[in-house]
Amino acid sequence: MWGIDLNYLGRGLHEGWPQGDIGILLWSLSASANDWQSSDRLTRMCTIPIDGVVETQWDSGTSMMEARVLRPLWWFGLLEYRREEITGRRFETSHFYRKTPLFDRFLSFDIKLETAAGSRH
Repeated sequence: MWGIDLNYLGRGLHEGWPQGDIGILLWSLSASANDWQSSDRLTRMCTIPIDGVVETQWDSGTSMMEARVLRPLWWFGLLEYRREEITGRRFETSHFYRKTPLFDRFLSFDIKLETAAGSRH
């Protein structure tokens, strides 16, 4: 089976993270991106953190989330994008995303939780 490897878009940083958890990530986006959310907030809410991402000195996790997930979804019309300048910082902007109606038409999730039938321990 052929798949799309978006590792190139992140220049190999974090070995393809967060693409390996794309199912959980897309489901999390479906639940949390109804309104405008910053890319760093979506990264914290929708990804499974790994040590290499958490321990970096700069926010490389948000950069990888944008490069490998958020921007491609925007290119395909599943997310909307806007940016806002940060007061006092000449070259920096905050990036915001939210779902488009196409997101929910294209992706749907049928989540069934296991019922507790007794002690699981």
